[in-house]
Amino acid sequence: MYNPFSLEGKTILITGASSGIGKATAIECSKLGATVIINGRNEERLSAVFEQLDTSFGQSHVKIIADLSCDEGIDKLVTVIPELDGFFSNAGMLKRPDSN
Repeated sequence: MYNPFSLEGKTILITGASSGIGKATAIECSKLGATVIINGRNEERLSAVFEQLDTSFGQSHVKIIADLSCDEGIDKLVTVIPELDGFFSNAGMLKRPDSN
């Protein structure tokens, strides 16, 4: 059956995938057939999301623990990702107010 929303055979990088919109996007993209590469800083939460990813299309998903607010985290991510078909940028930084 034709599905115009199919992502089968596509590789999608999703940053900020350990919760919220990033988590939901990763799960839905996997259900549509994409191989997803999920990124986040919190290993425990990212692993929980990884376990929820659909693999019924034979995908081999990847999780990358890296903090994209620092050069080391960006370098780690860039050196391991394959060629991508899509990118969902959802990583955020929390700036705490000054404690003055």
